[in-house]
Amino acid sequence: MKRPTLWLLLLSLIWPTVQVLFFYLRFQRLPANVAEALYFLPMGILSGAFVLFLMNRAENHTTRVSTAVGYLVACPFALIGALAGGLALHPLIGVTLFGALPLILGSAAGYGLGKVTTNS
Repeated sequence: MKRPTLWLLLLSLIWPTVQVLFFYLRFQRLPANVAEALYFLPMGILSGAFVLFLMNRAENHTTRVSTAVGYLVACPFALIGALAGGLALHPLIGVTLFGALPLILGSAAGYGLGKVTTNS
């Protein structure tokens, strides 16, 4: 398996895992239907594909690092957005929309910041 494919798999699967972990930490038990955590999978696939696209497009190490930092900074906002979005809309739509959007915007902001700092 190629390295980008492994990263996409990791970034995709981490979000359902985080959701189950947070549920367990909050309620001291696993959710009744653990399969519902898979609502977080499209969020991970979309945001992971976007961040990997930007990292492959980056011309230098600084831009790649700033893209990753932007993704990581957006993670708490994405988790809150995904949890709230799953309550506000249909879980698949709400989690994907309100969870992936902060991650995509954070990655794009980090990428842009990296491009600006290396060009000046």
